[in-house]
Amino acid sequence: MENYHLPFKTGMDWLRGACVVVKRAPATVFGILGCYVLALFVANLPSELLGLSWLGAILSSLVTPFGALAFAACGRELARNSRPTLFSCFGEGWNDMNTRNQLILLGLIYGLCVIVIGLIVSLLTSGDIAQWKNAQGQIEPQNVLNHIPWLGFIVGAVLYAMLLGITCFSPMLIAWKRQPIGKAFFFSLIVCFRNIGAIVCLGLLLFLLASGGAVAFGALGELGQVLVILWALFVTGLSYSALYPMWRSIFESDVPPLR
Repeated sequence: MENYHLPFKTGMDWLRGACVVVKRAPATVFGILGCYVLALFVANLPSELLGLSWLGAILSSLVTPFGALAFAACGRELARNSRPTLFSCFGEGWNDMNTRNQLILLGLIYGLCVIVIGLIVSLLTSGDIAQWKNAQGQIEPQNVLNHIPWLGFIVGAVLYAMLLGITCFSPMLIAWKRQPIGKAFFFSLIVCFRNIGAIVCLGLLLFLLASGGAVAFGALGELGQVLVILWALFVTGLSYSALYPMWRSIFESDVPPLR
């Protein structure tokens, strides 16, 4: 059963579901996060060594679909009363050759889109940013206020939001619904558009969690700086853990929520 339109408050249900995933499988969730962060670090090494920023964007994007699917698979296995492991979760995207190839293509398309969006934003903002410096080459606060590149910021935000919508559910649609990549893009965007209220609700809650913890821990001095980093990792793991609750409520609404 599929439910393509959910109310605003559903974002709170998604956050509760993410908390259940983290509570029931903390080692797997943060194991996936650790592997994901490590893979992103390794993927960025060639670009750092060669000085090619676009290469880092492409290689990092190849990792992203596999990480997203692994997090969603963790919640799905819990819903099936199975014990998720790193191998079973990453295996969702890696074991089947057709799924693996489509996820690689998805990552490549995502990376190219990120590069194109970056170029568009750079083109739209370069004129205003050039006005920020005075004759001595120093940035003047007043010049910054007078030349805020609103057009570039707005266009970039809209394009990147659309890209996130296109790719949000695509890994799961490819792996679990066996949809071709174009169809997965289309349905992911439509679903995100129709549930934009619930997604905004979830985003606001995660933002409040992240910023509130950062402010609280940041006031503790040097120890607080370490706690801020740990808190950021926790909120990142929590946000990715919301992928399955989101998926379940939309594409598998007949499955009981995680408890």
